[in-house]
Order: sequence, then structure tokens, then C-alpha cells
Amino acid sequence: MLSQQMRIFLRVAECGSFTKASLFEHMTPVAVMKHINAMEYRLGLTLFERSSRGVRLTSAGQSLYEEGLRMQEEEERALARAKAAQERDERTIRVGSSMLNPCTRIMDMVADNRELFSGFRFRVVPYDDNREKILSLISSLGSNIDILVGVFNSKRMQEQASYLVLGSYRLTVSLSKNHRLAGRERIELSDLGGERLMMVRLGDTEILDNFAASLKEEHPDIAIEETDYYYYDVETFNMCEQRECVLLTLEAWKDVHPNLVTIPLVTDCVIPYGILYAKRPSPQVAGFMARLAPLSSLHN
Repeated sequence: MLSQQMRIFLRVAECGSFTKASLFEHMTPVAVMKHINAMEYRLGLTLFERSSRGVRLTSAGQSLYEEGLRMQEEEERALARAKAAQERDERTIRVGSSMLNPCTRIMDMVADNRELFSGFRFRVVPYDDNREKILSLISSLGSNIDILVGVFNSKRMQEQASYLVLGSYRLTVSLSKNHRLAGRERIELSDLGGERLMMVRLGDTEILDNFAASLKEEHPDIAIEETDYYYYDVETFNMCEQRECVLLTLEAWKDVHPNLVTIPLVTDCVIPYGILYAKRPSPQVAGFMARLAPLSSLHN
């Protein structure tokens, strides 16, 4: 670890003044000067050229300053490694959380079963709902984020990680507050005749593929409009408002867009939600998932 004299030396070099450095170090300019004088005497080096305008590093001072910066960076890296080791020892689970997939569900389950999860700590790590980057985020589980909680029924997603189903959400539709159906308490599929129903690109989520096939057969007057991606992000909800169409959504997403209302859709189709985690999880994550698995049946 850097000595106090080295820290003060680096601060003076950065500030170019004993007085300015003293403000950062919470000591008097005289005390700062005494530390530098003592350091120069101990090393047998002249580190600064003094003048009425402040101080300037000598050649020897510049060399020591550059070495001091490297020592400071190594100290920071060492501390980061130590903190990471402590987090591992404390069994910290890093839980990803986003607007569409908040970590509320799993945190509530942990709170309701505190004795079962005693010894585990949790750190919430925010991430952006980005339909272009979600697969890379999932494939890197275990590096910055350990688990993701939400709707991850895509074949591609489940190829990248393990998936524990916790429960299911009802299907809903989101539409503009000015839409003719906006005042309904629930919406029947027959109510959507003549409407454009926006949903994810088909071909990656079997449940939605089957739902779309059933619509095409039983309600051919509903025009299915697929998005360009297999996944939703906030931009999908913006598109719904801009195009003035109906968006197939979930009850969990009712507050995503302030200009849209979300209404239950009368259908037997439900969408599972659960936890994604690395196919080869750390011992801490594996232990957490082992304790969580028996609870999943209570939420199905």
C-alpha cells in the first residue's frame, strides 16, 4: 500500500502547489511541506523546484511521480481483486435488473424465505433492454451478472444458458389511450378483428408461434404484424404508439410506456417467466439455484 508521504507527493505533483494539495489532504500547507521535506531528506533527492508561483517536478521527481502512478494503479487493482474475493466468500449473487425484466420477483421470493437463503447476499446490477445485445449479455452470464429474472422463452436464449421456470404471466395487449378499445376491462380476441396486432418476430418462441398460428386459423381478420426482432425492448412500445396498432404484451409490462394502456387478453395462453443463469455456474450460484428450485413449483 502507498505510504502517506507518497500519497501526499502525488497530490502535490498533480496540484503544483502545497496550498492546493493541502485542501485535498485536509491538512495545512505547512504540514504538507513538512511531509515533502522529510521525504526528500529520507530519499536524498530533490523532488520539486519551489517558486513563488508554486512547485514543479524535477527530473528525479518526474521519474518518481510516474512510478508512483503505476504503484497507485496496482494498488487499486489489488483492492479490486480483494473485494471480488470477499464477495465470492460472502456468496454474493449479482442479479440483473432492467425495465422489462426487473428483479422484483426474485427479491420478493428471497425476502419471503429468508432462512432458506441465509448466508447469501445480493447485488442488483442494472442493464439495458437492448434487443440487439441481449444474446451477448446472456452468453456472458457469470462475468458481470449471475442471474437474469424475466421472460426468456426464446430458443436462442435457452441455448446460451440454463433456465429455471418460476411461474407464468397472462397475455395482455397494450394500445394508445385514444384507441377505440382503451376503455375495456378485458379484450376478447374477437374484439381485435380488423386490427393490426404487433408481436415479436415468429420462429424463436414456440408458445408465441403456436398462438400466432391459432390466430391465423381462428381469427383471420386480425392482421399479425411481426417486429424485426425476436425480443422486445422499450423501442417496441414506442413503435406501438407511433403506428397506432395493438401490441401483444404481458401483465408485467403494464407500466413500461406512459402513453399506452395495458388490458388483459381473454385467452388460455400464458407465458412462463423464470431465471437464466450460466450453464456452468459458480459454486455460489449453483448453491443458490439448488435452494431456489423447490420453490419454483409453488409459483407455477
